[in-house]
Amino acid sequence: MTRTLESARTDSGRLALVAISAGFALVILDTTIVAVALDRMAVGLHTTVTGLEWVVDGYTVTVAALLMLGGGLADRFGARRSFQVGLAFFGLASVACAAAPAVGVLVAARIAQGIGAALLIPASLALIRYTYPDEADRARATGVWGAIGSTAASCGPVLGGVLSENFGWPAIFAINAPICAVTAVVLHRTAPSAPGVSQPIPLLGHLSAVIAMAGVTAAAILAGARPVRSGVLAVAVVAAIAGVLLGSYAARTGKGLLPSGLRGSRTFTTGTLIGLAQNFGFYGQLFVISLFLQRNLHYSPTATGFALLPEAAIGIVASALGGRHAARYGSRRVIVTGLSVGAAGLLGLACIGPHTPFVVLAIPLLLTGFGMAYTMPAATHATVSAAGPENGGLAGAAFNAARQLGSALGVAVVGSLMILTPGAIALPLSVSALVFVAAALLARQALER
Repeated sequence: MTRTLESARTDSGRLALVAISAGFALVILDTTIVAVALDRMAVGLHTTVTGLEWVVDGYTVTVAALLMLGGGLADRFGARRSFQVGLAFFGLASVACAAAPAVGVLVAARIAQGIGAALLIPASLALIRYTYPDEADRARATGVWGAIGSTAASCGPVLGGVLSENFGWPAIFAINAPICAVTAVVLHRTAPSAPGVSQPIPLLGHLSAVIAMAGVTAAAILAGARPVRSGVLAVAVVAAIAGVLLGSYAARTGKGLLPSGLRGSRTFTTGTLIGLAQNFGFYGQLFVISLFLQRNLHYSPTATGFALLPEAAIGIVASALGGRHAARYGSRRVIVTGLSVGAAGLLGLACIGPHTPFVVLAIPLLLTGFGMAYTMPAATHATVSAAGPENGGLAGAAFNAARQLGSALGVAVVGSLMILTPGAIALPLSVSALVFVAAALLARQALER
């Protein structure tokens, strides 16, 4: 009888992990599946590169701005409840994305998707903690969770290409709804109901983050739009400044998102800046290269997805290797090496032209993907370790928020540079490479080991 009960608990835990990982995988998938479908969206929705930037950044900025709030809500109201609400938001918003008749509606639906994603990410980790109380089991479960997320990121470009070419761009969003529905049912039956903890949520700090991130990203996109709408751009700049000032006031009055110990940690600040720089360079590059392959090299969406597969797939190997090397050689050496390799790849991509064969193109793609993924475990470890055990979860949320903000800024800035140099990608990708180099120099100077 005891063995039967233990077996039932084990099976229940595995099913819960599948459901938790599926929800997290959808969040990651929607950061890469969109890239290859962008050209088809531009045609179907009659929009420009600026409109496409809003489609991508409406999602990533929302995730970045609300990620830490999502963690607080998961702690306050219970992880399972928060995860289920996130699934509902994400699934319904995905249906709205698929049915969007115009780019403005699509951007609004992507923002709603981002709200769901900001609830799902922190709740997924909290659910794993409750589902697997044993530390060794929890470590293995977290490894599975991360591996499924990496696989989803790798499959995104290929899946996006196949779906958008054969079924139209709405299909990349429509597939989310049934997955969310099935995941919600499985989660309800298998995951434990984690109790909430009554604790204050620093609303002023969260509000300042939303205003600042939205303002900065909007200003970057609007600065590259043609024609320039100076009045709207001025509003975005004022919002960015107001958000920063409000955040500074919240921090001084004890209502900020981060405790003073974290804000004053040089290693923590450096780690979050590295995370931002990584995603800036990588996702800015992904936005530009996807459009370049289809518009300049005349790849089909499916061919574009498979062309980008080496860049994403090598990340699975590079991430594991980076974690192992960080433990052996220290985070600083791994970060500097990874960012340097990634910068070399981005500079290589900046040199490609309309007649570049894929064999040549694949080399800088592999270098870029390897450098990005190789750096990530070391940057994560350095940032979270600097916080100490009492603020580890908060530091992890802040690091991931910085990465999401980096993704949004990368698309905004690099996309705007692409508009300024139509048909050419040397300038935007060179800027991405310089961001990687700057982050490598910062790591070398500011990190101890």
